[in-house]
Amino acid sequence: MALVPFASQGQEALAWSRTAAEPPAFALRSGDQEVATLLWARPGGSLASARTADAAWSLKRAGFLQPTILVRAADGPAPIARLSAHFTHHEIQIGGSPAYRLRRAGRLVPAWRVTTDRGVELLHIEPVAEGRTLQGGAVVVAPGAPPDTLLLAVLSWYFIVLSWFEDEAIETLAPYEGPDPPLARGSR
Repeated sequence: MALVPFASQGQEALAWSRTAAEPPAFALRSGDQEVATLLWARPGGSLASARTADAAWSLKRAGFLQPTILVRAADGPAPIARLSAHFTHHEIQIGGSPAYRLRRAGRLVPAWRVTTDRGVELLHIEPVAEGRTLQGGAVVVAPGAPPDTLLLAVLSWYFIVLSWFEDEAIETLAPYEGPDPPLARGSR
């Protein structure tokens, strides 16, 4: 399916949908039109590529305790955007524009918000799961959102998906949390 320009579509209600399981791939749709794709290079990795009608980017996470996500134009070595992860919020810098903030909408709410540095909400993103598997997400764009909105939506979704996969991995590796099993005979 050919990607259509973001500006030509209704931007109020968008949806990410999973298009492949391994490696993970997602498409951002406005109605039945695709405006962006996001594809991981391999399962379990952090390198991904994104495409729109007007641009192609690579996204990669680096760092452990204070992770950073860098976005580069597909044909350029210099980052064009950066997401710096912090404990309570995450900061997005695109070029020389003022910083944006990405944070959860609430403690018990799985949704995320992208706001200006003054707290004005630009994007509201709500992941949709089937069981424990992330299948997509609803994206609501505020009226008058900036020209960087599509890049904000792609970068935010990339971060949300990585966070989801890390949470799944932790749950899979978590030890059994039931009563202690009885000791085997002769183990005392």
